[in-house]
Amino acid sequence: MEMMIMIRTFQQHRLRDSQQLDGLWDFVFDKDDVGITEGWNTNFPANPDRVPVPGCWNNELGKYEYEGVAWYRTWVTLDNPSHLRLLFHAVMGHADVYWNGQHLGYHYGGFTPFDFTLPNVTSGVHELIVRTDSTLGTNTLPYHIVDWFHYGGIIRPVEIQRLSDVWVEGMRITYEMTGDSSANVRILLKLNSLSDKPLEVPVSLYRNNDFFQNENAFLPANGSTELLLEQEWSDIQRWEPEDPTLYLFRAVVGQDDLTDRMGFRTIETRDKKIILNGKELYLQGVNRHEEHPEWGFAFPNKLMTKELDIIRQMGCNTVRGSHYPQSEYWIDLLDEQGILFWSEIPIWGAAFPAKETDDPLFVERALTMMDEMIERDFHHPSILFWSVHNEIDTRSQQAYDLSVKMTELVRKKDSSRLVAFATMHPMTDICLGLFDVIGINYYGGWYFGHVEFEEMLQVFHERCNEYGAEHTPVLMTEFGGAGVYGDSGWEPRLFSEDYQADLLGKSLKLFRSDPKISGTYVWQFADTRGQLLSHQPHFRDRARSFNNKGLVNEYRKPKLAYRVVKGIYTDHNDPYNWGSTLN
Repeated sequence: MEMMIMIRTFQQHRLRDSQQLDGLWDFVFDKDDVGITEGWNTNFPANPDRVPVPGCWNNELGKYEYEGVAWYRTWVTLDNPSHLRLLFHAVMGHADVYWNGQHLGYHYGGFTPFDFTLPNVTSGVHELIVRTDSTLGTNTLPYHIVDWFHYGGIIRPVEIQRLSDVWVEGMRITYEMTGDSSANVRILLKLNSLSDKPLEVPVSLYRNNDFFQNENAFLPANGSTELLLEQEWSDIQRWEPEDPTLYLFRAVVGQDDLTDRMGFRTIETRDKKIILNGKELYLQGVNRHEEHPEWGFAFPNKLMTKELDIIRQMGCNTVRGSHYPQSEYWIDLLDEQGILFWSEIPIWGAAFPAKETDDPLFVERALTMMDEMIERDFHHPSILFWSVHNEIDTRSQQAYDLSVKMTELVRKKDSSRLVAFATMHPMTDICLGLFDVIGINYYGGWYFGHVEFEEMLQVFHERCNEYGAEHTPVLMTEFGGAGVYGDSGWEPRLFSEDYQADLLGKSLKLFRSDPKISGTYVWQFADTRGQLLSHQPHFRDRARSFNNKGLVNEYRKPKLAYRVVKGIYTDHNDPYNWGSTLN
């Protein structure tokens, strides 16, 4: 079995055979959306292109501006009859999947996984076809006017797994810390049977390869069952940023197995502070798009390692995943290095009218994507925040109602983390009282006038008291300005590296002197492609078709601002005291 892209940084299956369908797939644009009526699922067009999967078609020559429907095809050859699980780690937008011409199902999303189980597949050659549609509209996530490039394609790996008659569909580990190093641990296993007769299978559980529990599971014919195991453990090392202890949990069920990884920690808030394992946190971070001009969203693992090194060298202890679920491999790296993560879904709202916020289809899609993100990433100790939306019109009743639905879903699904959002209306927001953590996005000195932060913060803090958020921690989740790489001079002109560095230095100095602010996320880590199209009026202020607010450019070369932020973030005298690196 050849290993292509590592999906996780550790091996999830030792018994279950898994193969990735990476490589060149047949590919055709369906510009007039005729593929369904013409039956392309059984009669794929002749002489197709070939494009890499995973990948974004916009990075291939001649396909840069295309947004819309496209079809992919590959072949799967089986030597023996088998039960199969087909797992898509992420397909942009709408995805319809066909197996030998038959429609397996549909998924809407873009950054979260979905899968299909195919029992009793015959040996031989099978045709797998995917119809994708990257079109954005008024009820899509994100909205059609959005400040990042609308890549299309199958952006993360596609896996085909051979399943035995009984297989582990899921493992959910929850815990209650009962002391510094003790916890009540609950492991819920979901098992499925693809057999026509009832079966009994042995179940063994391992922690870091040490066996700790044996059971037998009974499964009805073609049925499923859940096993709940509960234990008191007293030898636990907590996951701490400076010592990120991780535990591997492995379930072996008959001929199948599943490994996942987690860490133990507590997270709470008190008097405007975020408390991790009983200790106050001060967050020093950046916003990170998982995007690169050569790869789009199909971000290579090797680059993630380097990116994290650059971020850590800057003195960061946290990253915000702007503005969508990022790859599992990336979050695994954060778990391993003790870097805290803010995870969110792509409701980006600066151009998103309040009246679209309660569209029932939009709300349903938002709830589903939130649900799928939490489902996928539940065990990552680095994730402290689930954020439900960014910059929507939180002055409106519609945004308030959406926030209630979203926060209720998150709290029901996961009570162990903080529910957050980012507001661009800090002085007029009506949703402040609904959340565990408030993020402020405010571009003083860039989109409007000079640094007007002092007045904004004063009004905002008063508003928190009125709206029941007087104890809610506050983070500056976006601020900054654009600096075009290599443009420097003697005067801090707009778009020069000098202006950007000066603005960030002054902003950080101010935020770090405000005891009611618990951390900062600079916008942004690296320059990213903007959504500038020749036929659209939006974002014409984006020089080079990039959002140039990165501390490094799109090829990860440092600007002056990187060195300034690093100087502030790594001044160890006092996290609240601004260093002497800038006058």
